[in-house]
Amino acid sequence: MEVARSEHPAVALDGEVVVIGGLISAAPGRISATASVEAYDPVAATWRRLPDLPQPRHHLMAAVLEGRLFALGGYAESGFDAIDTVWELVDGTWQDRVPLPEPVGAGAAVALDGHIYVVGGTPDGGLHRYDPVGEAWESLASPLQRREHVAAVGFESQLWLLAGRWQGAFPTTTELYDVASDSWAPGPSLNEARSGFGATVISDAIWVAGGEVFDPDTSLASVETLREGRWTRGDDLPVGLHGNPLVAVVDTVYLPGGSVRAGGVDNPGALYALPSR
Repeated sequence: MEVARSEHPAVALDGEVVVIGGLISAAPGRISATASVEAYDPVAATWRRLPDLPQPRHHLMAAVLEGRLFALGGYAESGFDAIDTVWELVDGTWQDRVPLPEPVGAGAAVALDGHIYVVGGTPDGGLHRYDPVGEAWESLASPLQRREHVAAVGFESQLWLLAGRWQGAFPTTTELYDVASDSWAPGPSLNEARSGFGATVISDAIWVAGGEVFDPDTSLASVETLREGRWTRGDDLPVGLHGNPLVAVVDTVYLPGGSVRAGGVDNPGALYALPSR
């Protein structure tokens, strides 16, 4: 990609892989984020620029709802204080939308059942739902366990919250949110703890890849898939990565970007394709 990045979201939009914002460098006492947005066309095998965000963001979230692209929350370039901004890309311009009920960074966003759900993250790790018709947010039942640097997907009509970390703990557990009852229940645990990783759904399976753990600091190359209620290990990535998203387009899982240095920024700027099978 033109701008090598990590701690950024990626979404599928009109058959392309879209990457939004992220960290581009870090030094003691200073970090640098980007406002850059890029789209990868799998057919042409080329990247193209999309309109930049209004401001640089890292650890933000993104979702596509009925063809509409939203960028949500995250951290500003100046540090790690979460922000409540919501932007939508409309006719080539990012426009302000109703802010989140509270600032959220390092959480996850999922489009499900005609709404956008934002879950986990700092500072509070809660659950919020956006109604695009009424243009309003509501706060819902919080997950059973607080998590940040987390991933989430919509799968089998439920919201799945996966792994992550909180105050030094790295759970392998998952949680399932039931929309009708506004309640959470435990799901099948991953084989490996991971935070700052990517997750997506393809071929009736959940895929997760990459991530990081600490003590010792490790960027993960492992890949897992959930089918029929069970997580199984797949082929490893060529290199350990964290701060990486996953996104499915047609029959391929794409991993764009990420850092090879756990707890830091060292971005190769590569795009990997993991053909589903």
